[in-house]
Amino acid sequence: MAGVSVRAMTAEDAGWADRLLSGYQGTRMTARLGELLDPLELPALVAEIGGSPVGLLTYRVDRDEMEALTVHAQASGRGTGSALLAAAVDEARRAGARRLWLVTTNDNLAATRFYLRRGMHVARVHEGAVDRDRKLKPEMSRVNGENGIAMRDLVEFELDPATWQPGTTEFPEMRDLDQLPVEAAQAQIAPLFEGAPRFVAALVGARPFGDDEGFVAIARRLARELPDEDAVELVNAHPRIGADAASLSAMSSVEQGTGDDRDGTNAEEPAWVAEELGILNDAYERIFGFRFTVFVAGRPKAEVIPLIESGLRNDREAELRRAVDDCVGIAADRLWKMRSAQPAAEPVQEPELA
Repeated sequence: MAGVSVRAMTAEDAGWADRLLSGYQGTRMTARLGELLDPLELPALVAEIGGSPVGLLTYRVDRDEMEALTVHAQASGRGTGSALLAAAVDEARRAGARRLWLVTTNDNLAATRFYLRRGMHVARVHEGAVDRDRKLKPEMSRVNGENGIAMRDLVEFELDPATWQPGTTEFPEMRDLDQLPVEAAQAQIAPLFEGAPRFVAALVGARPFGDDEGFVAIARRLARELPDEDAVELVNAHPRIGADAASLSAMSSVEQGTGDDRDGTNAEEPAWVAEELGILNDAYERIFGFRFTVFVAGRPKAEVIPLIESGLRNDREAELRRAVDDCVGIAADRLWKMRSAQPAAEPVQEPELA
């Protein structure tokens, strides 16, 4: 991690560390799994950028396990959390630990995403643990002020220090998705379907997926069983073909050929193509009441024009069912591409809380 260094905490860091922990938690004391602990009585690692402390990880070793009790990365997007995790793995190896683990609350979607992308796996979910720990530390929040999620559970993540390698996992394994709390699982899956909250909620409710094939099969079955209103929501979650590039998600941008041009599909198209797409999209939405959605897969937009023209000759029910099938096809292709992607060299966005 360029620019980030990690060292052991010293007595000179105590004041800064106390302020850091107290700022996040009300006091520096940490309640978790029925214990009230003082993190600053434990060994700790400090991340620095330019000589200034920007992150803290406190830990304890118990026989052949090492727990990261608190993880705080102040410098978002700078690799602070990644550097702390890698340093913790090194400490675990030196201590002979066979397992490195930590917990985070069910509402902390950024931390869940981070740990999964950094190669950790869900060991278990301690349902109701936060509610019980609140008796030890009453000042603990009940609801996440940013996303409105009730703080109930603790998600336990783990890794094997002997085999862990730095890198980024683009999409979590299905065994992890099958265990995550509902809100966290929905947040992981939603980008595959451009949001579509009702469909994603139904999909998460249909767990376990087992594996990728099971996930796609369940998604396809549920999509085909959707009532009209929910089917339209799923289809309309996807952008128009030819929409303004600034309005597209990263995945849609690549699929529509407005993203990275490494494969040569992002050549500039004639002005008449955008004009024709606008006219056809308007007509399609006026007639059917939902957007034209198709698995573009990087094809030139000019090739989509005859597809919309063909769709306009179809009946509404058949066209809606074709569209929801294509939505699942898009999600399956996104999943496959993420599975086949090489580990990213750069760290992902860092969470502020463990």
